[in-house]
Amino acid sequence: MEDYWIKIKSLNFYSIKVRANTEWKFMEYITDDGISGISEITDTQLNSPVSKMIAQYSNRFRDEKLLNEENLMEYLKKENDIANSDILSATAISGIRSAFLDIFSKRMEISLVEYLSKSLRDSQKSNDKVELYANINRSLLPNDNGPVDRSPESFSKRAIEMEKKGFNTIKCAPFDECMSPFSNKGLPNEAINGLERISAISDSISKKTKLFVDCHSRFDLNSSYHVHDQLKERNVNWFEEPIDPEKFIEETRLIKKYSEIDLAGAEMAYGSKTMSKLINEDVLDIVMPDVKFCGGPSEVIDFYKSIPNPKKSISMHCPSGPISLLTSAHITSAIESNIPLEHAVEEVNWRKDLIFPAENIENGNINIPKGNGIGANLNLEMIIKKGKIWEE
Repeated sequence: MEDYWIKIKSLNFYSIKVRANTEWKFMEYITDDGISGISEITDTQLNSPVSKMIAQYSNRFRDEKLLNEENLMEYLKKENDIANSDILSATAISGIRSAFLDIFSKRMEISLVEYLSKSLRDSQKSNDKVELYANINRSLLPNDNGPVDRSPESFSKRAIEMEKKGFNTIKCAPFDECMSPFSNKGLPNEAINGLERISAISDSISKKTKLFVDCHSRFDLNSSYHVHDQLKERNVNWFEEPIDPEKFIEETRLIKKYSEIDLAGAEMAYGSKTMSKLINEDVLDIVMPDVKFCGGPSEVIDFYKSIPNPKKSISMHCPSGPISLLTSAHITSAIESNIPLEHAVEEVNWRKDLIFPAENIENGNINIPKGNGIGANLNLEMIIKKGKIWEE
C-alpha cells in the first residue's frame, strides 16, 4: 500500500456540550493535500487534557510520510504499551488511529468498512444498514434543567417509545443509585428500585422485544448472583457488567459460570490481546469494544480474528456521539456481527444534524452513507454556534 502514503499537516479539535455532565469531543487530521479524517475522543473527564496529549503524540509524525497504520504505530510504541492501564493514553491512541483510518481509506477511495473487510474475506461486499439497539439510559440522566424522572413509569414510557420507532432491543441502566458494599446480604435493598424499573419495562414491551440490562459495575460477587436471578425472572436477555470484568477477572468468570443470561462487558478494554483473553479464557460471553478506548477499528478486527464465534461474541459499546456511532457501524458491518449496535437514543434533539450528511436512523437501523472513509464530516456551522474549535 505504499502508493497510498499520507502526510499529516494540521490537527484541529472540536467540542459541543450535550447535557449537564456530557461534552462530545472530536479531533480532525488534515493532510498536506487537504484530505481530512475525524474521530470522537470523548473520554471520562469533562475537563480532560486528552487533546494536549494527542497534539504531543501527533507532533512526532507530523509532516512525516506515513505508509500505513503499522508505520503510524512505530511512533507510539511506548504509549501503546501503557494504554491498557491509562485511559487518557487509550483515548488518545484510539482517536489518532481512527482518524488516520478515515483518511487512509479516503486515500484508497474506499469506505472504512471496505478497508476493514479486506483482511477478513475475499469479497468486500458489506451491509450498508446496521441494526441498532436503543440505550435509553442517556435520555434518563440529569440535564441542564435539573433531575429527570427516573421512575419505573418513565423507564417504561421511554422503552415503549423506542419500540414504536422500530427498535427490537431496549437497554436500560436501572441501578445507578446502587454501589457496593451494601446494607444487607443477599439481594441488596438498594437494588429494589432498579428491579422495579426493569419490571415496568418487561411488562410493557412485546415478548419479541429483547431487554438488555447494564449494571455499571455497581455490585459485588455475592450480590451479582442474586441480581442475576431477579433478571432471569424478568426475561432479561443480557447481563452487563455487574462487576468490572477487567479488575475482577476471577469473580467475573464465576458469575459467567453461574449465569443463564449472556454476560457482557469490558467497555474500557484496550487492545485485541486484552479483549481476546476475556473470551478465550471464559470470562465473558460478549466483549464490548468502544472505538474511543479500544485502540481503534483495527484492534477490533484483530480481536475478531483471534476468537471462536466472533459474530456472537463482539458488540460495539457506543453510548456516544454520531461520529463514534458511524465508525462503530462500519466496524459492525465489517465483522458481520449478529448483535445489534448500541445507540444512545433521545439524548439531544439536534444530534443527527451534527454531521453531514445527517445521521440517518430509520426503523431501528442506521444507514451507512455512501462515500469514502466513514462517509461523513462534522457540521462546523453547528459547532461554531453551540461548541468550541481549537488547536493545540
